[in-house]
Amino acid sequence: MKKFTLLAVFLLAAAFSFSQTPLTTAVDFTATTTEGEELNLFEILDNGQYVCIDFFFTT
Repeated sequence: MKKFTLLAVFLLAAAFSFSQTPLTTAVDFTATTTEGEELNLFEILDNGQYVCIDFFFTT
């Protein structure tokens, strides 16, 4: 049973390790906030600010 569990964990870890994007640079895009303000990714990065993108939305 221990071998099966170890194998299952290894296979799951291997599957999730390849699910990441191969992109090594940021892709520029513009997003609109809920207040109507447009934000451009490269403008924020050019100002030396950090960006954390959260794709969570509620209405």
